[in-house]
Amino acid sequence: MPTTHPDAPGAGISADCTPPRLRADAKANLERILHSARAVFGAQGLDATLADVARHAGVGVGTVYRRFASKDELIQALFDTRCAEIESLATISLEAPDAWAGLVHYLEEISLRMSDNRGFGDLLMDSRFESDAFSKARASITRSTAALVNRAKEQGTLRSDFEINDVPLLMQTIKMAQNFGGDEAPQAYRRVLGFMIDGLCSSRSAPRELPVPALSTDQLDHVLHRCRSASDGGC
Repeated sequence: MPTTHPDAPGAGISADCTPPRLRADAKANLERILHSARAVFGAQGLDATLADVARHAGVGVGTVYRRFASKDELIQALFDTRCAEIESLATISLEAPDAWAGLVHYLEEISLRMSDNRGFGDLLMDSRFESDAFSKARASITRSTAALVNRAKEQGTLRSDFEINDVPLLMQTIKMAQNFGGDEAPQAYRRVLGFMIDGLCSSRSAPRELPVPALSTDQLDHVLHRCRSASDGGC
C-alpha cells in the first residue's frame, strides 16, 4: 500500500481545510444564534420565528438556516438540555423520603422553569411539536411524573382520585396564570399553584400558607388593562 512521506507536500495537513478564522467565526455565530434563540423563545414563546432569532442575533436569517434546517431543529437543540434537567429533577424528587414533599418540589420547580422560559411551557403543552424527539422527551417526563404521583398516593399523602392525566390540566392552568400575571405580576402564578397543592393533599389540619400575597388593586388594574388591550382579546 502506498504511503505518504512525512516531508511530501501536504503531509500532516488536516483534511479540514477551512481556515481557523472561518471556523472560529462559524462557532461564534452558532453560539450567538443559540443564545438569541433562548432569549427570544423564552420571552415570546415558540410562536417566534427564525427571523426573530436572526434579528436578535444580528445575523441574516440565511445564517440561521445554514445551521438549523427548521425551527423544530433549533428548538430541539435548545430543549434537549432543559428536558434532561427535568429528568434529573424527577430523580432527585423521587429520592426524597417524604413522597409528598418530593412531588410538591417537582411541581414547584417545573412551574418555575415555565415562568422563566415561555418556550419551555409551550413545548410541554403544545401538540404542534410532535416530532419523534419531542414525543420521546414528553413521554419520558410523563413516566417520571407518574412515578412521583403513584409514590405519593401509595404513601397516602396525595388524594387517591388524582390521576397522571390531571397533571397537564394543572400545568396548563399555571401557564395561563403566568400569562395573566405577565410583567406586572410575574409571581402571581405561585398563589394559583399554592391553591392547587392545597387541594391535592389528602388531609391537612390547616390551609397551606401561600408563598406570595394577592395582587394589589394597582397590579390587578394594570393586568386587566393589558388583557383588554391585547390584540387577541385576551392575556
